[in-house]
Amino acid sequence: MKSRWLLPMNKLHYLLLIPAMCCTTTAFAERTFKWTDNEGQVHYGNRVPPEYAKQERKVMNKRGRTVKVYDAAKTPEQHEQERQLAQEAAKKRVIAEKQAVHDRSLLSTYSNEQDMLLAKDGKVAAVDALLQLTNRRVESMQERLLVLTEEAATYERSGKALPASLESQINNLRDQIASNEIFIKEKEQERAEIVSKFDADIKRYIELTASKPDTKSAKQRLANVKAPKNKKINLSRNDQLLLSTYKGEIDITLTRDQKISSLDELITLTQTRVQSMQVELDELSDSADEYKSRGKKVPEVLHGRMKNVMRSIRQGHELVALKQHEKEQLQEQYNEDIERYRLLTANGQ
Repeated sequence: MKSRWLLPMNKLHYLLLIPAMCCTTTAFAERTFKWTDNEGQVHYGNRVPPEYAKQERKVMNKRGRTVKVYDAAKTPEQHEQERQLAQEAAKKRVIAEKQAVHDRSLLSTYSNEQDMLLAKDGKVAAVDALLQLTNRRVESMQERLLVLTEEAATYERSGKALPASLESQINNLRDQIASNEIFIKEKEQERAEIVSKFDADIKRYIELTASKPDTKSAKQRLANVKAPKNKKINLSRNDQLLLSTYKGEIDITLTRDQKISSLDELITLTQTRVQSMQVELDELSDSADEYKSRGKKVPEVLHGRMKNVMRSIRQGHELVALKQHEKEQLQEQYNEDIERYRLLTANGQ
């Protein structure tokens, strides 16, 4: 028999929820909002009027303490300002990352600022050599142009028609002079940029290494670097030839490889010919031995052929040795030229 005091499980479930609901209702009743109206008056209440819902408001507990703050809705101008600030911050991060990479490169490439100064002087000297050669070329072309224009004036004074070939030469010279003058301006700008960049890199390197022990102050080190600033570097004839002949290290390497390849072909061809002549000599020797085995005298013609073949074989061996030695010297010379070119064109990268 069931007791009348027993309730069904579903009703019991609802009874258990009643205390929790009461607590929740009490909690909501204890929450108080604080906001300020358009006239600056502070208000309190359990609900914020709709017209102030987007303004800043605070939630207070029953003790009057702020437990949560709702920020005011941002205006389009504020959103735009935040976007611009975020973009600026992103740009600054990118710049800082690039600077960090560049700083690591400086520290790993150079042992001291004097190394950087040598690299700078080499790079500037390379540009100066090109400028010097180009200026000379322009001067030469201008002298040639003066001769041709005087010749053209002679035709005009005599009333004769100017030959097409002469007119073409004058126009070509003028175009070449203009092109070389543009090249000179570009190289002068490049030289100025090299100097500016190296000066900035040297200053930065000194800043990065200023805390190293047993070093002079940054100001003293920078002064020591700037002291020989006006020192001129004299380029050898070979230096000028390297800088005027090649546009880059790869050009020197390609030229070296081509010459070595030609020598290798000649050496291989000569060795093949020597081997062929050796076979021919063996055959002639067998013929001579056959004459001797029969007790006959070896013909003079056969002797002569054998002597000629032996002489050719000897000359072939000498040529191979000579070309192999030439190849070794060529490799050594080009390796030195490549190292010298690297020094002359060294930069701060």
